[in-house]
Amino acid sequence: MNVKCFSVKPRKAEKVRLALIEAGALLRDFAVINEKDQVLFPVKEDIDVSILDGVGARIKVMDRDLVKKKTLPSSYKELLTLDADLMNILPSSFDLIGDIAIMRLPDELLPYRMEIGNALRMFNRNIRTTALDRGVMGEFRIRELEVLSGDGHLETTHVENNLRFKLDPSLVYFSPRLATERMRIAGMVGEERVLDMFAGVGPFSITIASLGKAVGVVGIDLNPDSIRYFNANIVLNSMEDRVEAHLGDARDISLVLGPFDRVIMNLPHHSMEFLDVALGSMEQGNIHLYRVLEQGQIMGEVGRMMTISEKEGKSIRITNMREVHNYSPNRSMVVFDISVLP
Repeated sequence: MNVKCFSVKPRKAEKVRLALIEAGALLRDFAVINEKDQVLFPVKEDIDVSILDGVGARIKVMDRDLVKKKTLPSSYKELLTLDADLMNILPSSFDLIGDIAIMRLPDELLPYRMEIGNALRMFNRNIRTTALDRGVMGEFRIRELEVLSGDGHLETTHVENNLRFKLDPSLVYFSPRLATERMRIAGMVGEERVLDMFAGVGPFSITIASLGKAVGVVGIDLNPDSIRYFNANIVLNSMEDRVEAHLGDARDISLVLGPFDRVIMNLPHHSMEFLDVALGSMEQGNIHLYRVLEQGQIMGEVGRMMTISEKEGKSIRITNMREVHNYSPNRSMVVFDISVLP
């Protein structure tokens, strides 16, 4: 392709380059050419050499036959050719669990979900499979997933905080967005017995045990697939002597396995229904209770906690409340750090 170029002596090349960038005159699609006695800058056809009058360099104008640079896409969106209104609502983020990417799409994009899933996988070569998240279903909080691109196998190994978690996100609940939160809680644990009431595949339990301070960690889950993977992850991370996994309802077996010094309650839509059980499983200590709430609901939740603790004959103090992450446009996942007083 015939391209207009400004030629300058090498000793003036940097000043010319900066001036061309400032003027928006440099063609980014072509490489700057360095020759023995000159440097050639590809410039826009309508640019006049007079824009460099203040640089103090002798400029020659010439044409060169150049080939465009091969540029890699900066986003999966560049691999798609949808209408502009659809391109504007393509998601910028997704959950990456191991080598599986899980996306949520607005209704307008659902007819193009296969193309979108394939573009994401082609852009990121570390992704083996892409899947559409159609929502969390049932009592086990499992995502309904539709495979969009890849080999279709959903079992994977997720690496987090130097630990490995084997799982299938179509069979068990797992959120990669809680990695920082899990390490935060683990860092607070001392020589304590810890109860993970809704343990899933064990990320909270195993992260806590990995720091080596806890006397013991007990995890419970009602989903048989979660406990199957939980036990596999205990072995995978060499935690056999530190973590116990129990299949069952936390309401039925927490009191039997207690007492505990710290309780994790990661069941954000229903955790408040189990606060009485958590309080009954300890004499004193700390509870970390997760809820999905709108901003205006927080004080009401605090009131409920106080009412439940009074009925259980316990005195509590909320030592910290923080947003963990956004859940939807109007709701957030919030954690309450609760101190149970003697």
